[in-house]
Amino acid sequence: MNEQYVFIDLDGVILDSQQRMLQCKLMAGFTDHSQKQQFDEYFEYTNSHLEEWDYIIRGANSINNSVEIIRQLQQLNRRIAILTKIHTLYEMKIKVEDLRNHRKIHVPVLFVPPGVKKHEIVIPKSQLLIDDSPKNVNNWINHGGRGLIFDQTIENDDSVKVKSLSFLLKE
Repeated sequence: MNEQYVFIDLDGVILDSQQRMLQCKLMAGFTDHSQKQQFDEYFEYTNSHLEEWDYIIRGANSINNSVEIIRQLQQLNRRIAILTKIHTLYEMKIKVEDLRNHRKIHVPVLFVPPGVKKHEIVIPKSQLLIDDSPKNVNNWINHGGRGLIFDQTIENDDSVKVKSLSFLLKE
């Protein structure tokens, strides 16, 4: 990957899987979303309840046509890649199977394991990251990249936030 790429987060940008995960976490009895310890316990729980990741990923919906836009971008041979956090190996497996087999997305997918930051997996070097986490975007920018915060609730795109990936079709 020597050429410039656009890196796109999966959970919360392409798929609504982040919302689905929070719902599953609540239903499993891990109710405090402010405690990192409860997230760690929930992800440990998913190791023995693999159906959680099946439900979260396979049942997720495309956000603002992100899946369809990525398919168009791959047909145009645009240099895009998915850069996504994972919490378990089974989650990683399900994400790949779902993207390739169900969603027909065949762009590079790079996984960020727990305790590692996205800018440590990919050297930002003027490359664009689109992510729903302002913290991830700020870290990316602070390490030499360009970043946009994905926020599906905003009215219009601006120089900091976008509500859709459709602007990538115009570049």
